[in-house]
Amino acid sequence: MKHKCFISGMTIGCLLIISNIILSCSSSSNEETRTIDSETHIGLQNAFVKVTFKKKTGQIDSICNKSTQDNYIKNEKGGNIFRLFANTTSMPYLRAGAQDNAYGGILIDPHSCSINSYSVKEGKDLKTLEIVYIHENTQLQVTLKVELHNASGTFDTHLAVKNVGSKPVSVYTAFPYFTGICLGSDKNTNLTVNMWDRGYPGVKAWERPIGGIYGKDVSMQWQTVYEPVKKQGFAFIVQDKDFSNKVMSTFPEGGMASFYFDKKRIDAGKAQIWPSAKILAYNGNWRTAAKAYHAWFSGNIETRKVPNWYKEEVTTRSSTWFPDKKAVAKNMETGQENVFTSFEQLHGLFSKPIFGNDINDCMEIAMWNEGVNRWPETYGPWMSSGFIDFRSDLGGLEAFKKGVETCHKYGRRVAMYVAAYGARKTSPMFEGDWEKFAIKNRNGKPVLDYRQGDEIYGAFNCPGYKPWQDNLIRVCTMLAKAGVDEIRLDEFGFPFRPCYNEVHAHESPFNANKWMRDCLKRIREATDKINPDFFISTEFYMDYFHESTNGALIMDCSGSEIDAMKVAMPNYLPLSYHASAPEAAITGAIMSKTENQRRNWAWSKVGTEKPDDYNEDFVIDLRWHELHPTFANAVTYGDVTEWDPVAENDSKWMGHLWKSEAYWVLTGGHVDATPLKEDKVLVRLPELPENVKVAYEFNVETLEMNEVSIQHNDKGTYVALKSAVSAVLFPLPNCPALPIINQHIEQGQEVKITVSLFAPWQKDKQKTSLNNIECIAPGFHVEGDLDGDTRIFTIPLTEMTPEGKFYYTVTGDCLKVKRWFEINR
Repeated sequence: MKHKCFISGMTIGCLLIISNIILSCSSSSNEETRTIDSETHIGLQNAFVKVTFKKKTGQIDSICNKSTQDNYIKNEKGGNIFRLFANTTSMPYLRAGAQDNAYGGILIDPHSCSINSYSVKEGKDLKTLEIVYIHENTQLQVTLKVELHNASGTFDTHLAVKNVGSKPVSVYTAFPYFTGICLGSDKNTNLTVNMWDRGYPGVKAWERPIGGIYGKDVSMQWQTVYEPVKKQGFAFIVQDKDFSNKVMSTFPEGGMASFYFDKKRIDAGKAQIWPSAKILAYNGNWRTAAKAYHAWFSGNIETRKVPNWYKEEVTTRSSTWFPDKKAVAKNMETGQENVFTSFEQLHGLFSKPIFGNDINDCMEIAMWNEGVNRWPETYGPWMSSGFIDFRSDLGGLEAFKKGVETCHKYGRRVAMYVAAYGARKTSPMFEGDWEKFAIKNRNGKPVLDYRQGDEIYGAFNCPGYKPWQDNLIRVCTMLAKAGVDEIRLDEFGFPFRPCYNEVHAHESPFNANKWMRDCLKRIREATDKINPDFFISTEFYMDYFHESTNGALIMDCSGSEIDAMKVAMPNYLPLSYHASAPEAAITGAIMSKTENQRRNWAWSKVGTEKPDDYNEDFVIDLRWHELHPTFANAVTYGDVTEWDPVAENDSKWMGHLWKSEAYWVLTGGHVDATPLKEDKVLVRLPELPENVKVAYEFNVETLEMNEVSIQHNDKGTYVALKSAVSAVLFPLPNCPALPIINQHIEQGQEVKITVSLFAPWQKDKQKTSLNNIECIAPGFHVEGDLDGDTRIFTIPLTEMTPEGKFYYTVTGDCLKVKRWFEINR
């Protein structure tokens, strides 16, 4: 029987007052959360948001952003909030879009239920509205709780389903499940984020279904719709610490949903609870929601910190291969000293990358395993053989260790390639039964991804099969013990790969996210015992990967926007291969290329296609690799502003504004580094601390620095920039001094480095003493001397000094500066 529960602590007079103001969408900012209870509605509201449900149907019909006076639910019939699928006879469609099909069972949402009861409970700084629905046909009792804090535009929602009947009921659940969402009056201005891989903002929200299976089409458990003109947004965060199976999507007619596709059997008298969802009605853009997801994720999941050595040492990271067996044999025949014949010469490969440039802090190297000797045809595209051991033709393990030691001596870090899914069928690790390891489809056939024409080389192995996990652990620990600093688990990414291999005895063929999470955890636990500062990266992004890994490759282009993962998970590092130096500088990625050209526009249908005005005939080298160490605390490891700087006289210019405790930095320009159309580009800043009084523009091509004035007027805060690609320093009063470097090399004799300190923003502070400045050049002896207002460092060179490119850093009581020098004979 339907009835209304008494609301604790409230008089009838109070209820009448509240019912008279439920149509108001404005209130003071210090207003506490209040209850709405009228003849037609029940709900909660505070200074920021109002949420109401129809008493007749139980549907949510108002999510009102009070500052914009906009009710985001524009559907007069209501906006649902959950949807159940009871006693279905077929599997739901696992794809983005509306879930309007009953799948042979009964479709249940608030409109098909009746409200059995409701109540409001007082808590510390919040109120909780509880609505109990009953579905007469199935005798399912649905309990929805809505928690609204006093000073927040977000509210948490909780869903539990109890079987109050006498027969078991099976249920699929979509929660939250919203319909009728629209921000503002024009749905065409509503944008969303394509959550594939890194996440790409700027997609039309309601033109087509966006999203799909979590772990295949979607990499994070949140979604937002935002309206950039009125600067408002609506989002949900699925607070699922188990990362369970779901389809997350937006779809036409204002739909946003998280659909759980694991069927739950609810026996008579029993209940089932689904993960709660945080709902945001906010002022801002998609980054507001991304930062909210970061707050939830970092508060509930322990993620990997970036090792200190990586922060301090790695600005550039490229990739190359060891030469094949034939090339090594030919090199040995020549007897020349400068050709590659042994792992001991590993350091020489840093100047010979296949992907990237010849100035590198960290080099990822492939074709290191004995399999490429046993099966020469595997050299190249067939990279994996189960990774038997270090190659014998290059000297084996002992030679490899010596090569790594030499790299470390000169401040270089070694990363190794590991194919994490694939292995050749004939690999000895399979002991003749390779199908036992393979991911199999529902027909019992191995997923064969390594092939050339009709010839099959190998299969993708299941990360949920413990023997394959054991093999990956063996390979990774073997590398860690050899002194390697990083492994990149290539192929890992998009982990949702159902497996029906009976040997694996999976509880469900769809538990791929669970298997992958367990696999990565086991690898990390094993390598931590050898080196807790080991860096692990993958090919693609997935939010829960960051629980065990540090970064992933970026191969596609996000355009003028920054990718969503960079904001939602700021310490999950983007490792660039194909991006140009300007693109890496603008997006805050770890760079690979010093040149201005992106040479690969992979997956442009998801990311950004090559712009029509991108000039591929204009090719230059830039020096972002020498500026990044100075500004890395902001650009790569800091925070980005909610809104981007905008060039008012140059539509081709793009940029972002980054924050750190001591300074802010703007990185921006033409992504192809072509010259500005006019002498200067006028850039409007979205925000700037009041105590920033000066700014300095660095030309990323030449490192030339010049002071720029900060202009304030009625329209905003501006700087006028001259460079095609700029890094603009906005020092706060506590910003350390900037070392000004003058470098001179006398080949065969010495490198002479003259350092002076620049810090006019510290006018009210005592000048930094040059005695507190030091110069470190890994692998070299450095001599220092004081000469008035300059410090002179000398790196002596001898006949024993090897050829190549090397670096030094100037550190101490100052901003860090890193410079490279080359020795030729």
